[in-house]
Amino acid sequence: MNVLQAPALRTPSIALDREALASDVSSLPSLPTVVVQLQSLMQQSEAPLDSFANTLQLDQALSVKVLQLANSPFYGLCNRIGTVRDAINVLGLRQLGTLVLAAALTVQFEKLHGKALHIEAFWRHSICCAVAARQIARLHGMNEPAAFTAGLLHDVGRLLVDSRHPEEAAAILAWAESQDIAYCEAELALTGIAHAELGQWVCQHWHFAPEITEAIAGHHQPAASTMVSLADVVHVADALAHALDLAGLDSEAVPAVDRGAWLRLALTEQRTTVLLRGIEEEFQQLQAVLRPGKETT
Repeated sequence: MNVLQAPALRTPSIALDREALASDVSSLPSLPTVVVQLQSLMQQSEAPLDSFANTLQLDQALSVKVLQLANSPFYGLCNRIGTVRDAINVLGLRQLGTLVLAAALTVQFEKLHGKALHIEAFWRHSICCAVAARQIARLHGMNEPAAFTAGLLHDVGRLLVDSRHPEEAAAILAWAESQDIAYCEAELALTGIAHAELGQWVCQHWHFAPEITEAIAGHHQPAASTMVSLADVVHVADALAHALDLAGLDSEAVPAVDRGAWLRLALTEQRTTVLLRGIEEEFQQLQAVLRPGKETT
């Protein structure tokens, strides 16, 4: 008796060449000079506040965003802050550094994106992950600016593929949705290259600290350890950002969380509930100031 069998589904092959991707990274524009200068000042333990104010005033757009955030309801001083120097006093130098970086990278994200990614959804998720990472880091007395930066940039490898290889990016997204699997699983199955690794390359090109680049490289598979790592922080922050569903995507799904990372961070149910509330509140304030322009098609 003949038995008809449905043909087995074959995994399509998508060509992404490592050498070409490395060249793509090398050709990325540098970060704005004012951001590089502010990052340098942040590393100095006794840099005078006036140095920050004078440097920031070199970029009018960033100065406006700093004033907008300082005057937001989040700080309870609506329309009372009129100078960049006073705004820095209100925000604090740590908040200033992360805000300036987020504002500058918002512009970079808009320049880079291709056709497959919805840039505003990508940006909203990145900001939410950054806020979540900073708040988790605060709970453990870790480097908050580094956590914010790593959270902000954790998916920049996806942006690189979308920018330089839009057809391949669209194919990976479509296959992930058709198979009901995470993007990171689909990209490995189809190309053998992970966006976490590409993100590490991008951040090395932009001269971010090794702590940040290593956290981005490991944010989907944090290494087993007895100590909490920045990769643990970004890994769990990514999951919490998806759980909050603030990106505005119909296909939003919460990725699996590494049990070891979760246990190392000691996030009880009560602590997680408070954390989620704080993340959403801070996200709403930041996105109101940093919100990118409407994307064009």
